Amino acid sequence: MLRLTSIGARTSATGLGRIPPLLLQQLSFLGNKKPDSRGAARSQSTSTQTKETKGQASKNITAGVIAACAFVCVSTAVYTGHNRTLRLYAMDPRSAALDSPVRANATIPKTVGFYAALDGDHLDVDKLPVEEAVLTSAPTVPPPINRTYPVLLKVPLETVTSPKQVTNMYKYDEWTFNGTTPGPFIRARVGDVVELALTNRDKKGNPHNMDSHAFTGPGGGAAITTAEENETRIGRFRLLCPGLYIYHCAAAPVPVHIANGMFGLMYVEPAEGLPPVDKEYYVMQSEIYHEPPETEDDGRPSSTVEFSYPNALREEPNAVVFNGSESALTRDSPLKASVGETVRIFFGNAGPNLTSAFHVIGSHFLNVYRDGDVVSPPGRNVGTVSVPPGGVSIVDMKIVVPGTYTIVDHAIFRLDKGAVGFLNASGPPRPDVYVGSQPPEPCIGCKLHA
Repeated sequence: MLRLTSIGARTSATGLGRIPPLLLQQLSFLGNKKPDSRGAARSQSTSTQTKETKGQASKNITAGVIAACAFVCVSTAVYTGHNRTLRLYAMDPRSAALDSPVRANATIPKTVGFYAALDGDHLDVDKLPVEEAVLTSAPTVPPPINRTYPVLLKVPLETVTSPKQVTNMYKYDEWTFNGTTPGPFIRARVGDVVELALTNRDKKGNPHNMDSHAFTGPGGGAAITTAEENETRIGRFRLLCPGLYIYHCAAAPVPVHIANGMFGLMYVEPAEGLPPVDKEYYVMQSEIYHEPPETEDDGRPSSTVEFSYPNALREEPNAVVFNGSESALTRDSPLKASVGETVRIFFGNAGPNLTSAFHVIGSHFLNVYRDGDVVSPPGRNVGTVSVPPGGVSIVDMKIVVPGTYTIVDHAIFRLDKGAVGFLNASGPPRPDVYVGSQPPEPCIGCKLHA
């Protein structure tokens, strides 16, 4: 017999749900049902016995269905209540019932606990020490932060258009933060308050703003930083979560502003920092969509091309590049290191459409902080990292053998669209690790093994 009272008491006491009265009634009927009398006359006709047998079978089937439904309903009620208690506790431990069995043994992640600590914590921002942010252009990164306290970090940005040689053949009028694509690398510490002053210097009259994935609040700051031409907008944003994040312009139409070059990275250091390395670099991947060149008066094709919305909509880029142009990490500014050094790359994929398979040929990522997550343990000894549009990763390498290491998107045909870069490593050879019977001879015209 089912002990309905004890079931109801337990579910109610723990806050895990209550069994509906109608269901209790049905279960009670099943639990208290008496067996058929064995003293009934055995002189009934065969047809009567058959009807009773069918009727009993029907009742048994009905009882089984009701019991199964009861089991599902009770299980669902218990699970839902239990899950709800866990969710509430994760967001705010005070939301869980005091006598909940979950509370005694649960461990709150550091970041969630930080959110819970914000309740009743109203920071007086004006009393914070003030610092000017160190802003750097790719591939350089600002130095690590050594302080142990929050500051009001001032970040001045200007939006300007700037013609740039984006491929070996064509120039393109990029929309930028501070005149570069990607925009400046912004380094802060968890708990800092960023004071962003965005000034719009776009002479074409486009509005601009910033949506930073590091900011907490509607639009990532876009709504309060939208500036018209020659206007400055200021917003303050407390950095609640450590990690690496993309920022970009989110003025309408958002995809066009991103595709034209308005993006960058913001690194919010955790309080305890990451293990130190010898070199740090800033690399972003993006796509370029342009129309065919127009014909000049002399009959030659123009060296300048314009943005193509149809190509972008079809997700068919004319070029896929690192740090804004085809030559950024090859001829212009290849990365450099020495044998024995550790190298950290802060990598972001601005998209706006394609997922990157980030890979450094001939090396391994000893640490991979996937998705910019600097709280969880990193991945180890990884060869290729998948990074979606708007996504990031931090990778660490150790240089063991001298030579040129090629940076690619391992969707390898993108190599011929410009997605290639070099990390040049100098130092003594390591024949115990890497040696051949003949000196290395890269094939003619090879972009991978320079």
